[in-house]
Amino acid sequence: EFLAATIEAQGAISEERLAEAFDRLDSDDSGKISAENLVEILGQDFPREEIDEIIAEADLTNDKHISYAEFLALWEDKHEIEREKQLRLLGSE
Repeated sequence: EFLAATIEAQGAISEERLAEAFDRLDSDDSGKISAENLVEILGQDFPREEIDEIIAEADLTNDKHISYAEFLALWEDKHEIEREKQLRLLGSE
């Protein structure tokens, strides 16, 4: 949720903007977002347990990193859930 909310705060999202967001989060240019990358962004005082939860939320391969494909999948899943909620709301009116 943290990653998606961070991106969503920037307005309408294109894949180009998602790629830019990923690149900013991948501060060491490893091609993956690590807990260390998030510590750099969130600061040393941010609870490590929460950082690990952020990684786990998107880490489909259980390698303790978020790849670009996992990052995109997280975004797409979040938006699919939101679309389903909106359709249910429209159906109940």
